[in-house]
Amino acid sequence: MSELNRRLSALTPQSHDAAVVLQPATIKPLPKKRWWYGVVAILIAVMLMVALSYWRQQSAAVVAPASSPSVAAVATTVVVAAQPQTVASLTDSDRVVLTAMPEAEPAIETLEMEQELASSYEQGYDSGYQQALAEQQEKDIAIEPPQEAKVALVSKPLPSSLSIKTVALTPSQLAEVEYRKAEKVLRQANSRQAIIHLEAALKYRPQWVAARQKLAALYYGRGDNRQAVAMLQQGLQQQPQNTELRLTLAKLLVNEKQLQAALTVLEQPLKVDSIAFLAMRAALAQQLNNTALALTSYQQLLLHDASDGRWWLGLAIAQERSQQQTAALTSYRNGLTHGGLSVASQHFIQQRIMALQTQRI
Repeated sequence: MSELNRRLSALTPQSHDAAVVLQPATIKPLPKKRWWYGVVAILIAVMLMVALSYWRQQSAAVVAPASSPSVAAVATTVVVAAQPQTVASLTDSDRVVLTAMPEAEPAIETLEMEQELASSYEQGYDSGYQQALAEQQEKDIAIEPPQEAKVALVSKPLPSSLSIKTVALTPSQLAEVEYRKAEKVLRQANSRQAIIHLEAALKYRPQWVAARQKLAALYYGRGDNRQAVAMLQQGLQQQPQNTELRLTLAKLLVNEKQLQAALTVLEQPLKVDSIAFLAMRAALAQQLNNTALALTSYQQLLLHDASDGRWWLGLAIAQERSQQQTAALTSYRNGLTHGGLSVASQHFIQQRIMALQTQRI
């Protein structure tokens, strides 16, 4: 213990007497690299100038000809000339970026210009029932520019000049348009759409017989017999003397086994120049025992063509029913003399001739 105490006593005054002296630390200053900041600033400036030149060549691409040197290449040359030291400090990858800028493309038309040009080819008529106007777009013929203006036109194609005109069509012209549309869809076997166009044509031109006949035929073909008859009757109300409408209606009624209604339609007008109309009226009148109308009709047929044996046969039958045996005998003989009769009709005439000759004896 004494040895330990002795050592502790020796340490105690030494620690009180020793003075701790603090020395300042010496820090080695960093090397000045202000020149590096300058290089970075120059690089940033060069990149901004390149970006600006690229943006300018994109804006000027519309007016720059395809054969001219690229805007980016020109801008790169200016940068190199103005900043020789800066370019010299660029790396190889930076030089590749500067020299590989895309060249200006030839001027192209914008989407709006293409739509404007495409609209110039759209021509036609409006197909509404109430519209009586149609717009047609016509493309004007471009005038040959002077020689000094050709250089500018090569770099920037100008849009075609359009002239929009409003043309007022007559009701007859509008009806013709609808009729052509009906024929077109009929070739595509679309009878429903054809009916719509034909109805529109008749709204513009109610007295168009061909359109009305075709419309009635479409209704009849689709099984709408009542509508077909009504369509023809409406036409007769507007044109009572029209034999074509009457004949069409009569044929439709005959197909429906309505013989008396068909004959009623054909009774007017009495004087007709249509052989088909007179032949159908005469046959119906003969079949329905309307002898007077049959006699008149066959006489009119013989005025058109006295060489047809069928008309002589029909006249002979009507005369015989009217108790005109002598005239009937003459008509029967004329029927044999002229052609156009079947073998059965010829046998019938021979029998009637023998019967009339027996009655005279």
